[in-house]
Amino acid sequence: MDEPPSTPTIVEIRNVARGRQRLVVLTDGREFIFSDEACERARIAVDDAATPALLEALDGAEHRVNAHEAALRLLSHRARSETEMRTRLAMRGIEPAAVEEEIVRLQRAGLLDDEKFARAWVEDRRRLAPRGRRMLRYELLGRGIEMAAVEQVTQDIDDREVAIQLAHDRARRASTSSYDSGAAKVGGFLRRRGFDYDGTANATRLAWEATQAERSEVPADPETPES
Repeated sequence: MDEPPSTPTIVEIRNVARGRQRLVVLTDGREFIFSDEACERARIAVDDAATPALLEALDGAEHRVNAHEAALRLLSHRARSETEMRTRLAMRGIEPAAVEEEIVRLQRAGLLDDEKFARAWVEDRRRLAPRGRRMLRYELLGRGIEMAAVEQVTQDIDDREVAIQLAHDRARRASTSSYDSGAAKVGGFLRRRGFDYDGTANATRLAWEATQAERSEVPADPETPES
C-alpha cells in the first residue's frame, strides 16, 4: 500500500522586488511569491509545514494586502464614500471577504467616513462648481450616502443666493445685448446646475438688470486726439 505523501516544508524565504515581496520555496520544488505584508500576517518561517491551511492563509493575506493597496490608490485621487469604495474594490476582482475587512480597516483609521465625505463633497462643489441643493442631494445619494446625512449637510444651502451669484457671473461673460439671448444662456446654465424653473427665472432677471446697470456706468473711451 502506498504511503501518503508527506507535507512539504518551507526551505527558503528570500526577499525580492526590493524587499517588497518574498519568494517562498518548498521542499517539493514549488515556489510562490507573496507580498512582505502577507508573509508577516501569516507569520511564516523556514521549516514551517506548508499545509493547505498555511497556503490558504497566505493567499487570503495577499488578497487583503491587494485590497488595501487598491483602496489607498483610490483615496489618493479623492475621498470616497463607503459604497463607492466597496464597488470599486469589487470591480478590481477583490474577494468579498477582503473587501469587507478593508472597509473596516479604513473606517478605523479614519480614512473612510461617509459624513466627512458628504461635507467635503458639498464644500468642494461650493468652491469649484456651485450647484443647487437638489443636484447635490442627487449626487450624494448616488454615492450611497444615507438620506439623513444628505439632509444634514445640505440643509444650509440657500439656492436663491447661489443661483443669483452664478447667474451674475455668467451674465457678465455673456456677450449679448438681447435679454432673450442672454436669458437663454444664463438660464440653461443654471438649469444644468440643478436649479428649478422659478429660481432660474428670478436669478436670470436679477443678473440681467445688474449687469445692464454696471455696463451703463462704464464711461466710453475718450476719442484719441488727432496728431
